[in-house]
Amino acid sequence: MATESAEATAEDQEPFPADLRDAFLAQARPIRVPGQTDVIDAGSDTTEVYLIRSGTVQISVYSLNGREVILREMGPGMIFGELAAIDRLPRSANVRTLEDCQFSVMRADRFLEFLGTVPQAGLWMSKLLAGRIRNLTERTLELATLTVVARIRGELLRRALETGVADDRAVIRVGRRQADFAARIGTHREAVSRELNALKKRSVLRHSGSNVEILSVGKLQSLHESVCG
Repeated sequence: MATESAEATAEDQEPFPADLRDAFLAQARPIRVPGQTDVIDAGSDTTEVYLIRSGTVQISVYSLNGREVILREMGPGMIFGELAAIDRLPRSANVRTLEDCQFSVMRADRFLEFLGTVPQAGLWMSKLLAGRIRNLTERTLELATLTVVARIRGELLRRALETGVADDRAVIRVGRRQADFAARIGTHREAVSRELNALKKRSVLRHSGSNVEILSVGKLQSLHESVCG
């Protein structure tokens, strides 16, 4: 099944504030879910809120023609499912575990009580949702205005900065399926493969298995800027 994307990886860290965590956990129940398991189905009427304790999940939706759109990945300290808990509408996206996960799950009524009664919880949720809106706005702009090459180079740079740059080098994980990398930036596997090979020929990176070693982050930055106008 073909995939494309609007967002990214678990780079957008939203750690659950330490001063709110205990109050949340007191009202939540722990569960374990194996990898590659559907946790939430789009359109379902469930309303629980999940705090990720360990593992990674993938958020996605499907278009009318069956094309999967990967919205983002989320890791430990992040929550999902809050929209349905707040507005009581059907789930807007699918959530699937990418590996074995542990969650703390809270009922919707308790979550709303948590937001209304725990000091700073409502403000924290407002800031979290505002940050996600800003992120989606930025990604939508990228998809609408940048070429595929620019999006690929931009995603490589984004991941390099997240992983850490040392001596102008960085090692990032792109996964063994280039289709998944492509899905996060709204393109296809062939385009990613072509650009990675082109950058390899220019001695910008080395590609080995699921990892990419960027040999010169500065050079990649210059090449990215050259196609961004």
